[in-house]
Amino acid sequence: MTVKWGEEARLAGTLELPPFPEEQFAKLLAFAGVDDQAKRQMYLDSEGLLEHAADWIKAAYDALSRYPDTARALGWESRVPEDELKIRRTFFSAWMGRTIGVDTSREFARYLHLAGRVHAGYGPDRRFVPPEWVSMAYAYVLNAFASVVDKSRVGLWAAYLTAQEEVMRRGFEAAMELKKGRVAVEFEALGIARPALKERLEVRLVHGTLRELLEKVFAFEPALSDLALEAEPVAVEEGLWMEEGFVYRLKPRWTLLVGGRDARYLKGLETRLKTGDRVTLLPPGR
Repeated sequence: MTVKWGEEARLAGTLELPPFPEEQFAKLLAFAGVDDQAKRQMYLDSEGLLEHAADWIKAAYDALSRYPDTARALGWESRVPEDELKIRRTFFSAWMGRTIGVDTSREFARYLHLAGRVHAGYGPDRRFVPPEWVSMAYAYVLNAFASVVDKSRVGLWAAYLTAQEEVMRRGFEAAMELKKGRVAVEFEALGIARPALKERLEVRLVHGTLRELLEKVFAFEPALSDLALEAEPVAVEEGLWMEEGFVYRLKPRWTLLVGGRDARYLKGLETRLKTGDRVTLLPPGR
């Protein structure tokens, strides 16, 4: 099937979603030339990077706590809570270790996407971190790496870190999309889908359709897409050329309830939602 986004796909009852984080990560790395051969070269820098990593992490949080804007974003205006600082350093250390090991895995791409959502205020502490500070943090790390790695490989490290930042930014943007619109509804996933989305989401909609809600939620949480959706390959018309793409539909026997009513007996994906509605995703065998 050949489609233009927003035409036949809508008529077929399918959803249009952005590439999964791992797909985006792989495409960016391929474009930047960070392939297996490049990774073998980057591994030569690992010993020197590991030698300095702990000092860089400590210095980064010292700088964040001293600078008024970042201290305010982290809620550290009056004091730096040591227990929270320890947790943040732990996660930064885990990220640093995986980065020094040039992790390009699917799981790491999902982790970066999640980090972007956390920065948008969807983490345990609901803390919002402006994207410019994330970009500056990446610049700080690249500058630190450049002081140690062989000059011939600085470009590879810059490309690798930039690809990471872009995947994280997509997660941030997917989270911010949940806050755009006047129609405020709730979405919940039950049964085997519950671990992928443990809490109800408040989602704001511009157009107020079930389709818009689902496209926002599934872009926000790829793990939910893994469980509930199946892909249908399509040839996507992009200007003067064609590209392979996918549209998505709910797997058989998965059900969507709008205020307790099965959406199949309403208007399907075109069902109109109003503020206060709750949409429930039910897997088969519940």
